[in-house]
Formats: sequence, C-alpha cells, structure tokens
Amino acid sequence: MTLIAKSNPLRTLEELAERGAQPVGRAVWLGLGYRPPKQCSISISPNNLPSDDECCAVAGLDIFVCFHGYATRYGVLHSLCGALYQARPRRLLIIDLDYKRTAFLKLGAK
Repeated sequence: MTLIAKSNPLRTLEELAERGAQPVGRAVWLGLGYRPPKQCSISISPNNLPSDDECCAVAGLDIFVCFHGYATRYGVLHSLCGALYQARPRRLLIIDLDYKRTAFLKLGAK
C-alpha cells in the first residue's frame, strides 16, 4: 500500500489514526524529495515540510526517513527530524542513500 499525501504530507497517517488503524507493522517510510519503494511510504517535499503539529500522526510508529545526502540541505533534514522526534515515534531512523550511512535518533518506546 503506497500512501498518497495531500497538502499535509502526513495527513494519510492522521486519517488512519482517526479510524483507529495503523500502518502494517507500525512502520512508515518517509522519503525526503522522493517516494521510497517500500510498502507504507510517503514522499515529503523539502519545500513542504510538515509542521510540528502535523507530525503528531507518527506517535508510536517506527519512522524511517530516507534522503539523498548529496542533494539534501542540512537545515531541511534537521527541521524534519526535529519535528518528527518531538512527535514521539517509537523509533526514528534516518538513512542517507548516497553516503550509505544510517543514524538512529530514537530507539525503543521511551
């Protein structure tokens, strides 16, 4: 299932939560500037980042943020990760596809 984002790129997740549902496996792949070829993936435009309030939909989920390190501006990545972290996901992992590096920003439920 590929999730199609509206003006708020995380609106689809909010709609699932409103119905009492969750993505399969509680995992969501977010692509900064592209759509990851994964189930339950959302593309987030670097020019249309979700606000802190809009990120509340990721609470309790495993979030994987994929980006291209050669093309992504640090400020954009920092803003997105900060907003996602404040929303209290269960896990938050960022993956640089160009430099082949990963970073866990949050592990576990706390």
